[in-house]
Amino acid sequence: MRTIRPCDALCAILWLIFAAGCTSSIPNLPNRSIVSSYQSDRFIIYLMKKGDTTASLAERFLGDPELLWRIEEANKSFEPDTLIVIPLKARNKGGIFENGVQQIPILCYHRFDIRCDSPLCIPAEVFEGQVKYLKDNGYRTITPEQMLGFLEYRQPLPKKSVMITVDDGYSCFYNIALPILKKYRFTATLFVYVNFVGVSSKALDWSKLRELKAGGISIGSHSIMHSDLSKPGDQENEEAYLKRLHHEIFQSKKMIDTKLEQDTFIFAYPFGRANDAAMLMVHQAGYKLAMTVRRGGNPFYSNPYNLQRDQILEKDMGIFATRLKTFHSLSLR
Repeated sequence: MRTIRPCDALCAILWLIFAAGCTSSIPNLPNRSIVSSYQSDRFIIYLMKKGDTTASLAERFLGDPELLWRIEEANKSFEPDTLIVIPLKARNKGGIFENGVQQIPILCYHRFDIRCDSPLCIPAEVFEGQVKYLKDNGYRTITPEQMLGFLEYRQPLPKKSVMITVDDGYSCFYNIALPILKKYRFTATLFVYVNFVGVSSKALDWSKLRELKAGGISIGSHSIMHSDLSKPGDQENEEAYLKRLHHEIFQSKKMIDTKLEQDTFIFAYPFGRANDAAMLMVHQAGYKLAMTVRRGGNPFYSNPYNLQRDQILEKDMGIFATRLKTFHSLSLR
């Protein structure tokens, strides 16, 4: 008969706790030192040391400091001399639970100013309050690459993931919104329509867009001229309409690809409107994600060319909070 070592028994118990979802840190267990460096192919039991951070542990054990959320969601305390669990493998890629599914809210902004006279403009003080609310309540901003991985069932996302997007390409994003995002260590995705780039001091130019890209801001297409792609225009026949669609969708990608030296894979429909023809052409052009402004969240099984976004028009924090639902209840039994 095989002799069971104390280390084996304790680690088996810890794994059962972790697998069952009881992922608080592991306090006051006997002989903690014997498992301070235990590792299996699925998890590590680690004894926190002074100076350790979740970012440093994520870089050391997971190879990427941005994966710190996996460690933070698996534990409640990170005090020195506390045993924690470090999951080594991605779990629950689609955010599927017996009582519902994870969904990703995508927020849509346009302009920012000190004081605003348009519903599409958010005062700087209000925007900072909203971003601070996200930070204080444990939300994490995600990139288009992360969103794509979630929709393709390749990678899980933090439970309280949110995507911040800004349409059109006004310079107020650089001057007002960006410093606030940096202050709270958040990221965002910017959608520009090509004919607006550099037209005046109110618009971002290609130099600023390159700087934003280098600083971690994702940049996608919002078409060439910001015309409605969901239907033919006045006195526009079917052939002319499809030709316009092709120009707005294909050429905007080509120009942004060239100017920013990237493979643009995200698109925001002008006015948030799309039909089957527009969605098909966006797919044919090589985009991977496309966004409307229909309100709602996005579970992993969402159509990647028909993603929902909430336009943030109201200044009330209570209304803003209702746009942040990250879970959709339903019975999966």
